[in-house]
Amino acid sequence: MAKAKRIKGIKCKSVASAGIKLVLVTRFEELYGFHETALDWSDPEGVHSMRVASRRLRSALRDFTPYLRKRALSGALKELKDIADALGEVRDQDVAIMALEKIVHHAPADLSPALQQFIGAKREVRDRAREELKATLEQTELKQLQSAFNASVDEATATRDHTKPQITYQEMSRVVILGRLKELEKLSVGLFQPFEIETLHDMRIAAKRLRYAIELFQQCWRRSIAGYAKRTARLQTALGDVHDCDVWMESVGKEILSARKQKQPERVAAMMWLLSYLVKLRTKHLRDALARWCEWEKQDVSGKLREILAVEREKSATV
Repeated sequence: MAKAKRIKGIKCKSVASAGIKLVLVTRFEELYGFHETALDWSDPEGVHSMRVASRRLRSALRDFTPYLRKRALSGALKELKDIADALGEVRDQDVAIMALEKIVHHAPADLSPALQQFIGAKREVRDRAREELKATLEQTELKQLQSAFNASVDEATATRDHTKPQITYQEMSRVVILGRLKELEKLSVGLFQPFEIETLHDMRIAAKRLRYAIELFQQCWRRSIAGYAKRTARLQTALGDVHDCDVWMESVGKEILSARKQKQPERVAAMMWLLSYLVKLRTKHLRDALARWCEWEKQDVSGKLREILAVEREKSATV
């Protein structure tokens, strides 16, 4: 996965609209830059990199929504969501296949044929998702979408009333980071309700959004906040592993019901073993996520991040 580009030309003390425009245009360039490698099926990292680029772009759009004329971007937003969905379908199958290929080595030899058959079915699903991704990227015509998107950004960020004071890019970044942090804290209850799958999933998304926000805005803070992005990323990874297990367990459960209905005992046995393995794996990842959050609270990571943002804001006000 390629790292996000550093946004050049950002003036943190200037009006937010100028920085927003630079960010969105740059993030779309990143997305466009991966469109060829995403269709290279020999390396699944191409799809992953383009998917992450789409996430970063959409996360920035979400962060900037209060400061944009959203209607100007409505057409582009729909097409960007279609691209993100198509990329997600392929990437999700890639991740599942790679994980299953590792898991199968731990299985009893007599269960291997049924497990390999299950992996083969996943490959067929991925092949169809790849064709859909290819069609989506061809139909979207990314170069034209890029031009339309840039024009929409110009309209969405245009300042019409110059008499009103405008929020600075740095102050906006503080508001966004604090908002994302608050979301994460609120959703952390999911860790204490381990079978509330949706809440845990929402917490993972909140961690991702906080991480992206910190990475995007860190250049505007004299005291580095990059370390907070790394800590958030580790929490996000653990929660993502839990979510993957939840998705796979649901799929395996359906396989078991289908195999029972069709009276296929070998397939039932293989899927039962796989479900048991995934339950243990989920528990391991959940313990990891819980440990990371306990450490987060013990070290008052949220409080320290808030303190940095508050102190630097006061310094900026006196400059």
